[in-house]
Amino acid sequence: MKIKRSLAKEGDVLAEDIFSMTNHPIMNKHTVLTARHLSVLDRFLIEEIDILRDTVKTEKREKESMRKKEEQNSHEIKDDSFVSIYLQAVKKYKLLFENWRAGALVSILDVRNTIFPAVLKGMDDPRSILMLHHYTKEKEYIYFHAISVAVLSAFLGKRLKLSRGDCLQLALAGALIDCGMAKVSSNLLHKEGPLTSEEMKEIKQHTIMGYNMLKKAAGIKEAVLLGVLQHHEREDGSGYPLGSKGDHLHSFSKILAVSDVYLAMTEERPYRDKQSGFKVLEMMMNDQFGCFDHRVLNSLIDSLSIFSVGTQVKLTNQEIGEIVFIEQAYPTRPMIKLKTSQEIIALKNRRDLFIEEILS
Repeated sequence: MKIKRSLAKEGDVLAEDIFSMTNHPIMNKHTVLTARHLSVLDRFLIEEIDILRDTVKTEKREKESMRKKEEQNSHEIKDDSFVSIYLQAVKKYKLLFENWRAGALVSILDVRNTIFPAVLKGMDDPRSILMLHHYTKEKEYIYFHAISVAVLSAFLGKRLKLSRGDCLQLALAGALIDCGMAKVSSNLLHKEGPLTSEEMKEIKQHTIMGYNMLKKAAGIKEAVLLGVLQHHEREDGSGYPLGSKGDHLHSFSKILAVSDVYLAMTEERPYRDKQSGFKVLEMMMNDQFGCFDHRVLNSLIDSLSIFSVGTQVKLTNQEIGEIVFIEQAYPTRPMIKLKTSQEIIALKNRRDLFIEEILS
């Protein structure tokens, strides 16, 4: 019976002579195939041979070959973890942003397709969301920040009982809050140090430039436009570009403001190290009191409860400990059992210490 060369194996017996481009056979009938014979067949590009073997054996061989392929494919598991999907989104967003810098128009469909897989995955994975700052690369901060704001804003929207549709629109606004940075001079975009007052003045134009880039984009909603324009406005009127406050701010901009500041302060930047989420939230509660919508900020603070009893942390004095109790009135300052001394300390009584990092 004739079979493909790829199905032949050592021990098979040729039923007919095999010819190539000669008058004499390169292998004779009744030859018992060895590894050397199979190699010769390959060199002569023989695609089909006639062997003395019944159909049943052939079918078993083919089934075994298929089984091995399926088994091999089953080990090639697709990585669908949040981190993997998030990093893919960052990579794709970078390409979009560079195209905007080159003058391309913003395609809302392209942005949606880029961010929604990470957003949808992240909305059900709060622990990963509150660890986003660990993944940022300082030299590509703007790309990581866009995806992080999108994911965190959608998560907060869900906690605030927004509809699924509004959460996704909020994520879209989060990804686009800094699209206007594509029109800022490149030396400012990548400057490794604090900005001068003149440079800051130019940077602050990114909200208006972003709004102008987006207002003619097909399929964009007013809520997204206002979110982009107002994400640096503050409840007390201390923000920019218009100094709007309170009821004059769209609900999207209030959520985006909290997400933007929290992530900006926890992510590593060229001119400073990343800071603990616990410390940042405490600063947002105290040092910037009145700047943010309290419902949104409290929603983010309440999310810290996912780091429950048993979570391993590192303090700012580099000591390792374990959260043993979270007092509702002091969510950013739980009680910690130190690993070395086994002493239990209440961070509410230790204002010199903060949780610097979540370990596990």
